[in-house]
Amino acid sequence: MGLLKTRILTVEDEQHVANLIMELLVEAEYDPVHFSDANAALEWLKNHKADMILADIGLPGLSGMQFCKLLKEDPATAGVPVIMLTAIGDEKKKIEALKAGADDYVVKPFSTGELLARIESLLRRYRYGGQVDKVLAAGPLTINLDTGTVELKKKKLDLHQKEYALLVSFLKRKGRILTYSFIAEDVWGDDAIATRDTIKVTVHRLRSKLGLVGDCIESVPGQGYRWEE
Repeated sequence: MGLLKTRILTVEDEQHVANLIMELLVEAEYDPVHFSDANAALEWLKNHKADMILADIGLPGLSGMQFCKLLKEDPATAGVPVIMLTAIGDEKKKIEALKAGADDYVVKPFSTGELLARIESLLRRYRYGGQVDKVLAAGPLTINLDTGTVELKKKKLDLHQKEYALLVSFLKRKGRILTYSFIAEDVWGDDAIATRDTIKVTVHRLRSKLGLVGDCIESVPGQGYRWEE
């Protein structure tokens, strides 16, 4: 599998601003995705992942502030860094954005250099000692994300690359249904084709290696799988 580009989701209703951001992200070799309203973005996030989210505070319908709160309340997206975009430069709005869960904010109009610098800085914080958990756990099972080590009952467990990626995806999203399309993208990436049969075989192998803990992987008929403890 080739290296996947960092995906940045932008939720901005002003088309000229959205176009500017999209062009900037493409030039910086990111993978940009754009929606003009928050509800459409939330629907997309059910089956796709983003490495960062840029959201305008003054969105129509569901506001950027409400959108940010929903992201931080959902375990599946709580760890995704968020930058709020606002045309309002007053201190009160900035504080409200941070209280809603935003990691940073940029006041419009902004320079492309400033926005890109804030994006890169925030991504570094999350990748190196930021707010992402370093260890995932489920009963006697632990994963050290720094070293890639998996231990079951304090004994090292050897997993293939896709089995490891699948297990990490499950433990990061406990209780959530992971659809076949989500698993295909999250584990195999956009540059590989993973059929349902491929996913089922990988799940079967992972269950076998996990022993009784593997029972936590529940099949959801017609949809995918869910980790339920």
